[in-house]
Amino acid sequence: MESQAANITDVTTTKLRTTTPYIRPFSDTAITVSAFFILSMMIFGVVANTLTILVISTSRKLWSIFNILIISLCTSDLLSALVSPIFLYRRTWGFDEWDIANGFCKLFWAVDTWTTYVTSLHILVFAVTRLISIQWPMKYKKIKKKHTTVLTVSIWIVTFCVACIPRWMWYEAYARDRHADSVDAKWPACTLNVDWIQHYRLYYKIAFPLFIYIPMGLIALLSPTIGLILMKHRRRRETLKLKASPKNQKSRSKYEIKTRLREKHAIMQLGFITGSFMFGYLPITVYTFFTTNMTASTLEGKIADWNAGMIAYILLRLSECLNPIFYNVASARMRRATMRFLKNSVQICWKKKPQTSSGASSAGSTSDPSSPARKTGNLEL
Repeated sequence: MESQAANITDVTTTKLRTTTPYIRPFSDTAITVSAFFILSMMIFGVVANTLTILVISTSRKLWSIFNILIISLCTSDLLSALVSPIFLYRRTWGFDEWDIANGFCKLFWAVDTWTTYVTSLHILVFAVTRLISIQWPMKYKKIKKKHTTVLTVSIWIVTFCVACIPRWMWYEAYARDRHADSVDAKWPACTLNVDWIQHYRLYYKIAFPLFIYIPMGLIALLSPTIGLILMKHRRRRETLKLKASPKNQKSRSKYEIKTRLREKHAIMQLGFITGSFMFGYLPITVYTFFTTNMTASTLEGKIADWNAGMIAYILLRLSECLNPIFYNVASARMRRATMRFLKNSVQICWKKKPQTSSGASSAGSTSDPSSPARKTGNLEL
């Protein structure tokens, strides 16, 4: 009798689940607001990161070890911005029914995870290189640009194998059972295939610490360490200045001003980059951990999961939009190169062809190469 009663209860619960009308965990207003932020940041991210890549690539003065890393970081942010409309679709219009090709779902997850790993490792390399340049300047001089280029290319290749290949295999768009108690009942149609969830959890335990958690921890440790080292060097220089003669003190004062300015720019650049990374990637990392390990059987839980995922992704996009701004704020040379590039681009776009005039002025300008009119024409060209 007890088993029959339990069976009747299970059947009744199943019927209630299937007959209860499904309510999606977001409104049309949420779609509009999310689309505004994501699409606006996509446009800005594409323009700003492309501009930064062009500015550094076309200026030989900016072609340094750190700027090679910045070009690679901008490339990562650019790829993330380009696939952000797919995220918007999977979280809104394609949340329940995926009406576009399944390859776009796989493409988003492959590129999104790939760029996440690339960014975390690049910022770690950036921090380590900055530490070497400050603490061991002679060893830093042995680092060549080709070494940095090989390292950045290696990071892209390794992370492609670790991120893109499994994500392309494991992620798929299909209709989720919204009335089930499974972990994927709250997920968008384009998410992890539950058949692979055990593999993913094992992958999560290995790959995320190696490519996200450990780099994030080391970055958080290195940034204040570099600041302390700079303060230590500054106190040492002040001690030497007091021991120097009055004539040498004056020259040391000029040297100290320039050194402090360089140190300020270096710590600002590192602080902006690491701060932006933490601001963008920490929320999305926390959300990923909880959404893959906790179920949400109630509507309130599903709404909270949707809002948390959307907010975390918007913060990620915002951090990647801030990066090109921070690159220019922290470097006066970068700002000048950017302004010069924009000015030249505007001049090229609005430049008018010189008009040929008739009569004597035309004859004069063509007959004598050294005439003022001829020289003016050369300057305009």
